Amino acid sequence: MIAKNASAQFVDAIKGEDIVSLARLLMENPEQVSAHTPFGRQTWLGYAAQIGNLNAVRTLIEAGSNVNAGDKRDNVAPICSAAANGREDVVDYLLGVGADLDVSNSVRNPVFAAVVGRSSGIVRRLLEAGIDGAVRYDSETMINMDATAFALMRGEAECARVIAMWIASGDESKAELALNEADKIAEINASK
Repeated sequence: MIAKNASAQFVDAIKGEDIVSLARLLMENPEQVSAHTPFGRQTWLGYAAQIGNLNAVRTLIEAGSNVNAGDKRDNVAPICSAAANGREDVVDYLLGVGADLDVSNSVRNPVFAAVVGRSSGIVRRLLEAGIDGAVRYDSETMINMDATAFALMRGEAECARVIAMWIASGDESKAELALNEADKIAEINASK
């Protein structure tokens, strides 16, 4: 029988929630604590966050994985992987161990990731943690896009409402104005 390579063993341990094997693999292959996976170019921590294996996330952090180490393509951090996949428990844990709330661009913004993950609960949690929900982006694919408009453009009305209410400090009339403005921005971007 041919032995599996280390990458396949890591995948099996993380996917299979085999924390004992994961801990053993990290002891035998300490360089993997900061390594990027051969697929997706994310770290093992990013992979564990993406699939929602909280115990693997804890094990990797305890072994020294950098909570903010992003993928090789866009430097997307594990908190975005968790948020985009609706992993609220993992998002909470990563926030608790110092995950940055990077709003330098839309791809790295965990609120945008939470909208993609269709999770108003994660959106709320990120806002409570202090992320700027009003930051706007201009790029090749976006014009004046904020998280509220992004949520409306993706059909995530509940996420948009949570963001608008947060920005409006709970004032219904201000939130409605923000939602109306965001709807116009979403329309402009959708027709782009």
